[in-house]
Amino acid sequence: MKVEVKLFGAFRDFEKEALVTLDLAPDARVEDVRNGLAAYAGAHWPQFCPKLLGHSAFASEHAVLREGDPVPADGKMAVLPPVSGG
Repeated sequence: MKVEVKLFGAFRDFEKEALVTLDLAPDARVEDVRNGLAAYAGAHWPQFCPKLLGHSAFASEHAVLREGDPVPADGKMAVLPPVSGG
């Protein structure tokens, strides 16, 4: 299954198109997306900080997803780094 992960926040600095496409198993879960993105990042982003991904959330177009949730049927997700402000 092809999963398109839109990049937001600090992740946008790593990819010109702010999008990464991963090839995952048809029954992939959010945890698989996190692991796939970590592997991609380790191979392509020299400045990548694994802690940032560890504290980031994943979302579909409609909801924030939990680790055990299945990847949306359309294969479209976003990775949302933690934010702060006030």
